[in-house]
Amino acid sequence: MNVIRRRGPRVLGAALVLAATGLLASGAAGSVSSKSKAGGTLTIALAEDPDALDPTLARTFVGRMVFLHMCEKLYDLNAKLQIVPQLAAGMPTLSRDKQTITIRIRRGVRFNDGTPLDANAVKISLDRHRTLPRSARASEISPVTAVQVAGPYTVRLSLNARYSPLTAQLADRAGMTMSPKQLTALGDRFASNPVCVGAFRFVSRTAGDRIVLEKSPFYYAKNKVKFNSIVFRIITDTSARAANLRSHDVDVIDRIASTDLPAIQRDKSLRVIKSTSIGYQGISINVGNKNGIGKPFDNVGTPLASKQFIRQAFEASLDRKVINRVVFGGTVVPGCLPVPKASPYYDASTKCPGRSVARARELLRKAGASPPVVVKLMIGTDQVQARLGQVIQSMAGEAGFKVELQPTEFVTALARQDRGQYDSFAVGWSGRVDPDGNIYQFVHSKGSLNNLGWSSPRMDLLLDNARKATSLGARKKLYSSVYRILRAQLPLIYLWHPVNRHGVAKTVTGVQTYGDGLIRAYYAELK
Repeated sequence: MNVIRRRGPRVLGAALVLAATGLLASGAAGSVSSKSKAGGTLTIALAEDPDALDPTLARTFVGRMVFLHMCEKLYDLNAKLQIVPQLAAGMPTLSRDKQTITIRIRRGVRFNDGTPLDANAVKISLDRHRTLPRSARASEISPVTAVQVAGPYTVRLSLNARYSPLTAQLADRAGMTMSPKQLTALGDRFASNPVCVGAFRFVSRTAGDRIVLEKSPFYYAKNKVKFNSIVFRIITDTSARAANLRSHDVDVIDRIASTDLPAIQRDKSLRVIKSTSIGYQGISINVGNKNGIGKPFDNVGTPLASKQFIRQAFEASLDRKVINRVVFGGTVVPGCLPVPKASPYYDASTKCPGRSVARARELLRKAGASPPVVVKLMIGTDQVQARLGQVIQSMAGEAGFKVELQPTEFVTALARQDRGQYDSFAVGWSGRVDPDGNIYQFVHSKGSLNNLGWSSPRMDLLLDNARKATSLGARKKLYSSVYRILRAQLPLIYLWHPVNRHGVAKTVTGVQTYGDGLIRAYYAELK
């Protein structure tokens, strides 16, 4: 952890992922042109329907895009993926024993129901993230044992151990602060009418169709917000999304499919913004999620679950480069680790294996498995997912696997995964700046998103120690050991890192995307 020495308490630096830069950028947004055309509606087409619009429970990539516009966090990322204050008044300070964190809260900020943001509101949200049943944030901030109000605009977090990724976690949904008034009114139904601090406030949601937000009259920087409203339309078909952009029925589209990219690039009324993801895509394997997420693990007894040799054989049957070329037209980055090469925590000594049908067959023999070995693969419902499934089906088939494809709507697929009603699932994670956010909650035995039902005492120890370690070098060594276990056991087969490409009408400026792949349009404007 980067610690800047002061005369007073030490400052908890921007996540160790950012250690190479050594600098913190200002959290202030760039100025908006005085010549902008205010008013109107910005329409953004999302590739999937978000799950619950509740920061404590939510887990979808597209949900994070909606939250960016209506639920601010204690900390945020800038374009260089540096962590900067958002609702916090500065970077956190760290006690000498590194187990007490103090965060000052910005003054004069109001929630979108007009009630004030203060330390007590932050405590209520953090406690909810820590303790609410089914919280997807619980393991993200599990070292936090207590949150105290240390003043009207100061909170103090007590930790049971040093926790290097904390600031990075508070720069995502674990740092989102919800209106105490609305939490009291709605309780576990908060997602039906969420109220946070944001440039826009929630108006309505029609499941599978659209989410409507309107400009907030209470936002502290409302003079920078130009559009009167944002409509997020749910258009899961990749070609339909592209067609809507080209016809200008929508202004922005989420994730351009490789098949639609050339036409959009040729259209002089459109532009493409892109960023290489800090997340990953791959295949999650149900090893021991027999009773549902959060319940005791029990091997599900499928071929993939029964032996690591079968999982290794399945990976050996796949060719990451062919998947990139055939499915994505060469527009993604093949990889076999939970972090991309750009991460300071990437292990360059790890060599991703090429495809070997002979090795796959030998591993099946070693496992005592007789072909055809049945694998049920849950995939999405769009054309790209269909093509991915067909390529995997063909390649694995040559090695002795019989892959049965199960196209499933995304939110339904997540629910099935949580219940343990799946064999394998082609799914990914949009990524966090600290590697803990890409790994811990999925493969630690206490991970709040461990729907693989896989655990290892050695893995738990390494991940716990990586949370406590304070130097980049020490954490890199620990994560290298984590990668070796993941590569051997393969509860998750990492296949590629997306390059997120979003389409934007040239009549709209101020739309951005960073390495997290999220569309940022809160300060967008018409030319």
